[in-house]
Amino acid sequence: MDVLSVGDIVRDGKKVLEAHSSSVLVRSGGRNIVVDTSSRERRDSIRYSLRDLKVEPKDVHLVVITHMHDDHTGNLDLFPKAKFLAHALESPPEGWKRIEGEETLASGVRAVPTPGHSPGSISVFVEADRRYVIAGDALPTEDNYIKKVPPGINYDPDLAMESIKRIVGYADVVVPGHGLPFSV
Repeated sequence: MDVLSVGDIVRDGKKVLEAHSSSVLVRSGGRNIVVDTSSRERRDSIRYSLRDLKVEPKDVHLVVITHMHDDHTGNLDLFPKAKFLAHALESPPEGWKRIEGEETLASGVRAVPTPGHSPGSISVFVEADRRYVIAGDALPTEDNYIKKVPPGINYDPDLAMESIKRIVGYADVVVPGHGLPFSV
């Protein structure tokens, strides 16, 4: 698992001024899986990271979108041969694989529903040298974990907290939607 681009978020109080999601490459069983494609402004960062890892964008098999907000979907076109996956409640475009429950993506890699930020938020759970969760905005920042608070933008704060508990109950390391990976 490699972080292609570290997400960040700039706020003025509760108002989000700028947001760019993390983008992560997971390699398992000969498959290249990208989780979230970040915002358009992070395009070069993702391309350079892939190049450094010796992975061509055309060699990405699957792109998993944790939820359909623009700061997570800005570079879908970078991956011309990939299949795309999102939760059905996110209303992904026609032709995408839509999941409703847990889905095995590759050996040791699962998409897991983690609603709260949005109805169809999913996270990717990875069993490798340690247990990783690529959380998207189900756990957007390390502060949400430290302070035990739901994402500032959510449709159901109680459900969001249940999802955070599920993530930290599994993970040794969390890759949040907007920040550096951190240990649990």
